[in-house]
Amino acid sequence: MASTKSEKTLDEAEKVVQAKHDLTEPINQQQIFPDRFSSPTKRLVLLLTGSFNPITIAHLRMLELARDYYHRQSIQVIEGIVSPVSDNYDKPGLAKANYRIEMIQAAIRDNHWLRMDSWEAEQTSWTRTKLVLDHHYEEIKKRFGENTELRLLSGADVARSMLSPTIWLPQDIDSIMTKYGLACISRLSAPQPGQNTAAVSDVKEGMPDLWKQHIDIIQDWVINDISATNIRARLEEGCSVKYIVPDATIEIIRRHGLYNSNKSICLADWPIENQKQ
Repeated sequence: MASTKSEKTLDEAEKVVQAKHDLTEPINQQQIFPDRFSSPTKRLVLLLTGSFNPITIAHLRMLELARDYYHRQSIQVIEGIVSPVSDNYDKPGLAKANYRIEMIQAAIRDNHWLRMDSWEAEQTSWTRTKLVLDHHYEEIKKRFGENTELRLLSGADVARSMLSPTIWLPQDIDSIMTKYGLACISRLSAPQPGQNTAAVSDVKEGMPDLWKQHIDIIQDWVINDISATNIRARLEEGCSVKYIVPDATIEIIRRHGLYNSNKSICLADWPIENQKQ
């Protein structure tokens, strides 16, 4: 059984975390845990772009992992922006932007530090990530002041794709790295037969030294192979995606019959009041 002192410490820690999430001004952490925190020295906004087709628990965990990483370095993450691509992004099976926006809004509805932004989705053509960053940088300076930084958040697969000139313009990558920087979530993969530990890929391998200096590698601490592609396939088969996709997002998928989910309804993912008796 936990001691009264331990319970009190946990309660105080929870209050600190909540205060850090809700306030736009740095809090004085040293007054509460002088041996555990230092006062925030920077203010940071994270930008996560993608198709979010659909948004998953893995997307949301990326944002949480990054926030924890920077808070441990006394950098205050004041906002996380989720920016879905427009309908003009050339990707098979891409749900319409209005549905993806609705799914994202539902998924983060109760999370006060995350915000869905529709600017990118509303563009009449696909918008390069560098231009999306430029847009949001101007916006956050207006909202939070000149001393607020913006950083691109991505998975290791996106970071590795930056080495391909057929996917990214090299001048865009130089600008992204030097002006904004990259927070890269590196996933653990399942151990190979005969191995006791999970493998960690070298995200920076082959990258120019200039890029390496501006990449923060944030290691996920659980094995995570959640794939939106796999989720769409399972939905079409009528499989449950509960605990992989937020419940509020699942409800929207079912309501609109997205990803052919209405062909084979899985009652385990459908609210009880909507199930036929």
